[in-house]
Amino acid sequence: MNLRLVLLLRGAISLLFVAYLLVVPMSAEAQQGLGRNGYFALVDGLIGAALWFTVSKYPPGRWLSSLVFADAVLRVVIGVFGLTNPGIQSRVLGSVAYFGVVIVFCIVLGAAGIIYALTKGRQPLPNGRRSGALPLFIVSLATLLFGLALILGLATEDSRRSLMVALTGVLGLTYLVTGLRLKR
Repeated sequence: MNLRLVLLLRGAISLLFVAYLLVVPMSAEAQQGLGRNGYFALVDGLIGAALWFTVSKYPPGRWLSSLVFADAVLRVVIGVFGLTNPGIQSRVLGSVAYFGVVIVFCIVLGAAGIIYALTKGRQPLPNGRRSGALPLFIVSLATLLFGLALILGLATEDSRRSLMVALTGVLGLTYLVTGLRLKR
């Protein structure tokens, strides 16, 4: 697979999920628990693994491929967990543990991505191509802010859904625009 195709696919899937969250009523989604979100996280994680595979081919992107790999693994784990435990949000202890793990990983991945974008991402590549630091910075900042917003007490299901729409929309648009801007 080429990088452009993977980015376009990941962006399109993310924006379709945002459309789903905006169209489906909150009550219907609440009955599913984490089930439908689990399907999205699993599919997005598998596309993230394809992204990791394409990014890891480029020697200057070794550090970046580590971040992409960690993100893909996290999304696959969240997807599998959401599908096997769809009612976890209804249990207080389970919900706290689940969101605690998500928060920690979002903050760590977001901070690591920002640091990489500000240090390594600004260095020009030997072949004169752009390094992709801006899309990485946007994705990392959105991920970090998502984790921080979850910490700040957005405990209602409606507020978490709004956060999910915002994060997935930003990521989807970033992937889509980056994919469209890449040369074939």
